[in-house]
Amino acid sequence: MKLDELHRRRLEATVQLLEESVARCRRWLAGTGGGIVRVVRSSLDEAERERLLREIDLFHAELHRFAAEFELEARPVDLMQLLNAEVSTAWVMLENCRPKRMKGYGVAFDPGVARALNGEVDRLLEHVEVLRKRIARSAGEA
Repeated sequence: MKLDELHRRRLEATVQLLEESVARCRRWLAGTGGGIVRVVRSSLDEAERERLLREIDLFHAELHRFAAEFELEARPVDLMQLLNAEVSTAWVMLENCRPKRMKGYGVAFDPGVARALNGEVDRLLEHVEVLRKRIARSAGEA
């Protein structure tokens, strides 16, 4: 079915987000989806884990069918654009971790904790800046 360009792009964005969700679920079910502050533990037995993986695979296949039905297109995206977007997002998230940005939570930061947190955010932002510059060099921009 032919869609208006705006509707098609919205559906394409939704399919992309759902595919990323499927990939996360697969990683969690494979036992590889943990991180620094989130440890994923499972109470599933192997048979249930396999059933869930099959359902996820069926859902993914239905996403493919959905995309074909509405003539959604795979659009090439430049890796550098994706990396720049991720680095920009990291910058914003870290800046929002500063004590001055968290005043709305109703609990004041101890001044020593605030200084320590700002220092750690600054260090992480330095790493983000190094990444940004490396990406720019890799893209031939700097």
